[in-house]
Amino acid sequence: MLLKVPSVDWSEQIIYVIDDDESLSDFDDEPDFSEYMWMENEEEFDKNELQRLEEEEIMQECIEAMMEDELEEQLNEWEKAKTEEQNTALSALPKSQCNVEKSVLNPMADEFVPRSHILDLPAS
Repeated sequence: MLLKVPSVDWSEQIIYVIDDDESLSDFDDEPDFSEYMWMENEEEFDKNELQRLEEEEIMQECIEAMMEDELEEQLNEWEKAKTEEQNTALSALPKSQCNVEKSVLNPMADEFVPRSHILDLPAS
């Protein structure tokens, strides 16, 4: 069999001579359809694929929930440490001895409100 193959510049053509036996042997084999075998059981494949996608989504949700729990736990630990630090700082402050019985302050008195707030005047 003679085949004409165009060259790069199309001005010359190369002619190949191929034995008929060799050319037919490549095409005698049955084509490989193995990658399309899933189509034979398409419904089952779809079901399995949907199940896989649902499992991936559930796993992602679990991971996100776990990360949120860890973040919340870290925040709680930080707040606890902060509270302990504040309590330690407050307990280190000097305590004044105040005798309530001898106090001249009236515990039943109204709250002090400056006149500038009553008259809505700017404080000077």
